[in-house]
Amino acid sequence: MGCLTICSVLVPLLAIVAPIAMSAAFDGRFWDVFPAWDVKDMPDLSGKVAIITGPTVGGIGFESAAEMAKKGAQVILAGRSEAKGNEALKLLLQRIPHAKAEFMKLDLGSLQSVKDFADQFGARNLPLHILLNNAGVMANPFTLTVDGLESQFGTNHIGHFLLTKLLLPHLEASAPSRIVTVSSAAAFIPETLKSIEFTGLVDAAPAVDFDRLGADYEAVYSPFKAYGRSKLANVLFTRALARRLEDKKVYANVCHPGGIHTNLARHVQKHSVASWGEMMNIAFNILQESVLMTSPRGAVTQLYLATSPDIESKNIRGQYFRPQALHRDPPKFSTKELEETLWALSEKLVQKYV
Repeated sequence: MGCLTICSVLVPLLAIVAPIAMSAAFDGRFWDVFPAWDVKDMPDLSGKVAIITGPTVGGIGFESAAEMAKKGAQVILAGRSEAKGNEALKLLLQRIPHAKAEFMKLDLGSLQSVKDFADQFGARNLPLHILLNNAGVMANPFTLTVDGLESQFGTNHIGHFLLTKLLLPHLEASAPSRIVTVSSAAAFIPETLKSIEFTGLVDAAPAVDFDRLGADYEAVYSPFKAYGRSKLANVLFTRALARRLEDKKVYANVCHPGGIHTNLARHVQKHSVASWGEMMNIAFNILQESVLMTSPRGAVTQLYLATSPDIESKNIRGQYFRPQALHRDPPKFSTKELEETLWALSEKLVQKYV
């Protein structure tokens, strides 16, 4: 009887505590209760022009664009798929009929496409106040971009590196302006793996290997190590960029938006279903619904960095933020030496297009 009494108390308690604990661990809904800043605090953005990469419906790029448009900004949805881009534009205009919004094609996995996009934008003689480097791929099977780069590194980092360099003159001319790059808690994967490498159970090298960037990386490829490498690269890039902009009113920062229920994890989900069956798909969806943030709430931290007056008044540059708009130290692997090494390497990879 005593056991039944204890179980009758513990089971409901665990049913409540477990999702909360998981949500806190995965940077999900738990942190949405304690925002350091909220979208309602966003200032008027009339006269501002913003480019948002990765604006697919259901994602945080789309929600960021919608919120900025609601505040009067002219938003440019920059994405690879014209069909998905036009769908996003249609939905945005339905939600905000007065929005100044448009779609422009941009494939971050093609350096020529990035160059074409920048040229087309430049030809319009528009100012540029906000560049939100939001697009990304996560933990996909090994593939190469059209330029021969491992796809997660090529899309998540190199594509945005070139885009930022090409648009920088417009951002400088429109200052004060912002560059926000969306990283992930996965940026901490390299140092986490390194800390347990002594066990012999893991090899941390592929997660921080900036020597093998193309087909030569396939032999050591791990979807999450490659993802961690690309997200660490986002942090390294931002901090190196901020140093180069320290005497200008262009503010570059980076963030982990949180654990968010979007389509980004589709490759992980597909692999889980293939390995464990359809029940895993059901469990995966329940977990996401109960633990992770919704897309509108997942956009909070990047919107803070893109629009809050704090960034200029507090001179926030090259900093790493986590949900919801909370500052934290960057990964330990984000050293000046590695930041500059990656910058020099990235310059070489894109030099043909600059």
